[in-house]
Amino acid sequence: MSSTHAFADGLRGAQTGLRGATLRVAYASALLATAVVLGLVESSLPPVALLPWLRIGLANIAVVVALMLCGARVAAFVSGGRVVVVGLLTGTIASPVFAMAAGGAALSLGVMIVLQRSLPSLSSVGLSAAGSVGHVFGQFLVAALVLGSTSVFVLAPPSVLVALAVGAATGLVAGGVVSRITKR
Repeated sequence: MSSTHAFADGLRGAQTGLRGATLRVAYASALLATAVVLGLVESSLPPVALLPWLRIGLANIAVVVALMLCGARVAAFVSGGRVVVVGLLTGTIASPVFAMAAGGAALSLGVMIVLQRSLPSLSSVGLSAAGSVGHVFGQFLVAALVLGSTSVFVLAPPSVLVALAVGAATGLVAGGVVSRITKR
């Protein structure tokens, strides 16, 4: 019980001013569960024909919602927790796939946090699109380290273009979710 209160106390500085420890923990838990489910759904989808390494980034919806409603700490909890839980459930926890997912998630979240703090009026679409591009670069950085070659970056231009589009789409959905939650 005290660990729950300690976690909730750390969220007191959240941007929307959510009141009550129970409500803050409930939001964080619900967003993590949503991110895990969306991550599992996405991992079960067949690869895209022209870009088989590219994913839609459905779980990013929950991360963007967490960042906009609860702040960077909850967004980091949701993003990191999703990577670990999905890695455990899909059996990729000790693989290069997990390393790429973790690297992409970390750079994506970092980009979104910096942008949100420096451009507070940036929409969910802008945050998500930038985070999607950050995710692509994070994955390519890890792939380059694993392979010992920067040749993977030849795939970056088409990946970034697609990432901008799917990131904007997931940001649009995240913005709709935030709008509905904040109207309550």
